[in-house]
Amino acid sequence: MEQHIVAIDPGTSKMIAMIAKKEASGKISISRTEKMDSENAIRRGCVYNVDAAAEKTANLISRLNRDYAMPKLRAPIEKVYVSIGGQSMHTERYSIRKQIENGLMIDRPLLNKIEEEAKQYKPELYEVLEILPPEYYVDGQLNASPRGTTASSIEARYQLIVVSNPNLKNLIRRAIPEKIEIVKYIVAPLATAAAVLEKKEKELGCALVEFGAGVTYVSIYKSGILRYLVTIPLGGLAITKDIRCLNVSEEEAENLKKNYGSAIADLEDVRKITIDEGLSTSREIEVRNLNAIIEARMDEILENVIHQIQESGYGDSLGSGIVITGGGAMLRHLEDSFRNKTNRNIRLACPTATGTNQPADYSTIIGLLTLAKKDCVDPSTKEKGGWSGRIFGEDTSVEQPGQEQKPKETTIKPQTPPKPLKEKGGGLFGVMVKKLGDISDNLFSTADFEPDNKNDNNEKNQ
Repeated sequence: MEQHIVAIDPGTSKMIAMIAKKEASGKISISRTEKMDSENAIRRGCVYNVDAAAEKTANLISRLNRDYAMPKLRAPIEKVYVSIGGQSMHTERYSIRKQIENGLMIDRPLLNKIEEEAKQYKPELYEVLEILPPEYYVDGQLNASPRGTTASSIEARYQLIVVSNPNLKNLIRRAIPEKIEIVKYIVAPLATAAAVLEKKEKELGCALVEFGAGVTYVSIYKSGILRYLVTIPLGGLAITKDIRCLNVSEEEAENLKKNYGSAIADLEDVRKITIDEGLSTSREIEVRNLNAIIEARMDEILENVIHQIQESGYGDSLGSGIVITGGGAMLRHLEDSFRNKTNRNIRLACPTATGTNQPADYSTIIGLLTLAKKDCVDPSTKEKGGWSGRIFGEDTSVEQPGQEQKPKETTIKPQTPPKPLKEKGGGLFGVMVKKLGDISDNLFSTADFEPDNKNDNNEKNQ
């Protein structure tokens, strides 16, 4: 049976909304994609300004509705899947051990009791976003199917995905139109893994590294299970801010990074880039200086990634090497730089939908569609007359073909007189002396980049 799935990925650099058809086989055909710059609405994967995020999300859904409420479906979007992440997100181990009196058999009620106990666990200072399926050890031996086994003890070992912000889901809920149901919050790195990792890679062991704008996620898989997840609070935006020391705006810095940037600087490259050519504000940027800045910051990020892979305890057992994805993974020569530092196989992964590869920065949202199980559009709504075609007051209704339109009544109202109007990132030298320990010690810090305009009272730091 064909489903229609709607997903939203609120990223640091852009917010993406996508609607797709999903067949029973799991094949995904994208119907429409809408995206907007996040600006100050999202910071490091978290909702930063609720009002701005809500306005952008409503706009994205309205765009999808205008297209999707056409005669072929005549139905609105009722539900969405949303990715959830943030700079403090990581995994924690949690074990539950039960003694079985008289060597009785392990039954379903006992397993249910263990599962319920895991759901009730609340770690200090953290909120649990996801409880991953456990590994069971029966009398100390790994047992994938313990039910029906006679034993004296059973231990369930869980991986919990936690975050330090207790209001994270509430902030996202406030950023989604009230009438839209959030079917599920899906942890962003889990969605990404669903979109780009192969089953064999998870079995043999691999590190999935997603280079985002605000954060870099590192996920370690072994024997088909997520073993370790950590968030490094650095991403492509840090590189962009560093480039600004070349006397360029943030927009110019981003364009320089995308068009000329490289993770490996060639100091013999004497090319020059002219900005605002022909204007009084024209400037020349040397490519080698640009890439020296990019390489310094990228080296810092990669060193932190390598450190976390080793900290996971699985650094020497990754049979499938390292898989990289995300918008930041598109930086030129990043694969070569990473390979030189780790001497491992590096694979750049892009998600697949509609039979073709999608951009690497679509990995998370394609993963949301992959993991989604419920239809987000109800064609019967039109027949019930339950949809007004409005989201936050915007009229998105569509005139249906063959339907007689009644003339609108116009009421002339008397006129009344009008009422009176009532952080920047470090530069080249600062980055090059940065040590791994400086950021590892503050890995879960809630500090953020300072905005360029510190007097902007419209931003509400959550």
